[in-house]
Amino acid sequence: MLDALAALSKALLYAGLLTSAGAAFAAATLRAPDALNAGTTRAIRRGAILTIAAVVTGGLVLIYRLGGAFDDATLSAVFVSSSGASMGLQLAGAALLLAATADPTPTHGTKVTNAALMTLSFAFTGHAGAMSVTDGLIASLHVSAAAWWVGYLWCLWWACTQTSTAELAQLVRRFGTLATGLVGGLVIAGLVLVLVLVKLEQLPALSAYEILLALKICAALSAVAIAAYNRVRLTPRLLAGDTGTAMMLRRTITAELVVIGVVIAVTAVLTTYTSPHE
Repeated sequence: MLDALAALSKALLYAGLLTSAGAAFAAATLRAPDALNAGTTRAIRRGAILTIAAVVTGGLVLIYRLGGAFDDATLSAVFVSSSGASMGLQLAGAALLLAATADPTPTHGTKVTNAALMTLSFAFTGHAGAMSVTDGLIASLHVSAAAWWVGYLWCLWWACTQTSTAELAQLVRRFGTLATGLVGGLVIAGLVLVLVLVKLEQLPALSAYEILLALKICAALSAVAIAAYNRVRLTPRLLAGDTGTAMMLRRTITAELVVIGVVIAVTAVLTTYTSPHE
């Protein structure tokens, strides 16, 4: 039961963190019309609230998984540790982002810095963080790129109904330009982490960790395939002024977000129930 609650809290944490930090990253690179500002702010606020709730819940679940005693030894194991550092960065970043949404004149630089605190937390926790500082930083960059991708998808999803076809076409074109490098970096960082965590000499025999990792990779590649379809098939139609393409794009973005949700769920199970060190 506690393991299931831990996996659920992680899934909610990943969803909230990717949404809030990603919306902040996307807004800084979007050059979006004013019509999207409210949607971006709403994504940051909701994601930050979800992140805070998930971190608090995850901390309590971890205490109970260690025996449930709120004594010095247990609290130190939870909070005076790499897990505690990670939770502290996540809470600080989320709280600062939440405060920024109430500020009428926050700068993109401030929001990006706050969001970076949240993604930096993955340098101190998780399987890669346990290996070395370098591997932890690679994991942090991997999460940052994934967050930007998710945040930009939410912005495009709203833009499909809140902007003109011409404005949407420009947003999609900019997304395609930036995504080439960032999603490429996401894939490269992911491959590096796979090489670090998976013992290739033991293949084709697969552990539970490797099976779930393979499932996660397949889901992630499916999301990339949908993004490629959007760029190759739908973007040219938008640039040509086809007004009916916006709703098609919104549907494919919805599918892409659902697939990313599957990636998040598998990652939560992967990091809760299995380990590459088994």
